[in-house]
Amino acid sequence: MRLAQAFSLGAWLIVTINLLMAFGAIGVFTRMTPAIAEIISNNERSLQACEEMLTALVKAAHDKGDKKLAHSQNFKKALERAKHNVTEGEEPAALDTISSHYEGALAGSKQALETTTAAILTLSKINRDAMANADKKAQQLGRGGAWGIVFMAVFVFIAGILFIQQLNSKLLKPLEEIKTVLLEHQTGETRRRCAAANLPTDIRSIFGSINSLLDRTTHDFSNNR
Repeated sequence: MRLAQAFSLGAWLIVTINLLMAFGAIGVFTRMTPAIAEIISNNERSLQACEEMLTALVKAAHDKGDKKLAHSQNFKKALERAKHNVTEGEEPAALDTISSHYEGALAGSKQALETTTAAILTLSKINRDAMANADKKAQQLGRGGAWGIVFMAVFVFIAGILFIQQLNSKLLKPLEEIKTVLLEHQTGETRRRCAAANLPTDIRSIFGSINSLLDRTTHDFSNNR
């Protein structure tokens, strides 16, 4: 029956949309989480290197001899880690400035110290800004995914309402009409027949068959009397 196929198609359509909505939500958040984690991890390493370089500069200014040499080595190690963890386009310029002036800063040059410190702070700001931008993008992606799910949910809701209305008008009401006619026929109201407007072809055919059967039953009953 075409009516059954139509209702089956409508039901499967609603199920499919719900599945797409579920998998879409999973896809959005699955794609978002690893990207954010990687960005934060990379920038966190650079920020840690900046902190270690600043600490080494401060300690080197107050210590001498082997301790100062150790602070210098710590600075170089932190600088190397920062160089191998470049994730933002602005970082190389700041790293070049640090590389050019850090030896003078460790040696006690005030100008070199100011330049190196400013470059380290710039490098730190670049990474903090990158983390803030990553957070902003994550929020935008999350909001976009949430609104997408909302729109799909609204669509499913409307589709469900339309499906229920069609089910009620094209199937449930005709079934109720058939039930009423048969019950009345059993109680003696033999002139009652199935009737309704704007019915699907399949239901009209069923109504016609039932009415024909009732006509024959009524005719046979009259003849027997």
